[in-house]
Amino acid sequence: MLKNLIKGAAYITALFLLVGCGASKEAHELRLILQGADSLNNIPVQLPELQIQKGDLLTIMVFSDNKEATEIYNQPQATGSSAIVSGASGGNIAGSGRGYLVDVNGNIYFHSLGTIPAAGTTKRQLAEYITENLKLFLQNPYVVVRFMSAKVTVMGEVNRPGQLDLPDQRLSLLDAIALSGDMTTFARRDNVLLIREADGVRKVQRFDLRQSNVYNSKDFYLKQNDLIYIEPNRRKPTGNEQVLVRNISIGTGVLSAFALLITLITR
Repeated sequence: MLKNLIKGAAYITALFLLVGCGASKEAHELRLILQGADSLNNIPVQLPELQIQKGDLLTIMVFSDNKEATEIYNQPQATGSSAIVSGASGGNIAGSGRGYLVDVNGNIYFHSLGTIPAAGTTKRQLAEYITENLKLFLQNPYVVVRFMSAKVTVMGEVNRPGQLDLPDQRLSLLDAIALSGDMTTFARRDNVLLIREADGVRKVQRFDLRQSNVYNSKDFYLKQNDLIYIEPNRRKPTGNEQVLVRNISIGTGVLSAFALLITLITR
């Protein structure tokens, strides 16, 4: 009876090892991303410019040959982290330093120039527009426009979910995942969800990161307010399953120790 019990424990342990090895190999293959990436050599990269959207907070800095005349355009508009002062057109000038909030109509209000349509333009286009119109008031003006509040959100099976600042240059889907601590072992790499809101329309896009053609997607580079969700795979245990697996592991360990002890005693 005792020998049969020991043999049964040995068979169960061997079965767990075999199943574990098979699952480990399959899990390894599922974790691979960008398969076939060697075929992407020498393909030109086109970096899209971010377009300004309603609700964006912008920094606009003005420079010219006349420092005193320029100062009026660069004065702090408000103080405090949450202060907001309404402009004459309904466009808001937000606090926490210098900032121009693009209003619900897509406009900002700029000193001397009044209401300026900003939504739908790029930072470069807006800077060029302001520069050209400020030539009536300043000598050799130069304008720099930057985003103050551009963020993307990463949720789900990453090690550090949360919000990421969107830099002025670019942030790709893979960059955002890397900055979030990479995917967990339970993440689905074949069904990464991107939710984007633009022009009052919500769009949903899914990516298979196992395939190298993810680079060819027009949505590969992120925009402000994008949300990325990494789904868990079916192998991720639920709370009850985790308790069950833990109990089985403890029980198997106790049984193995007991079998070893009996073997030593009966020798």
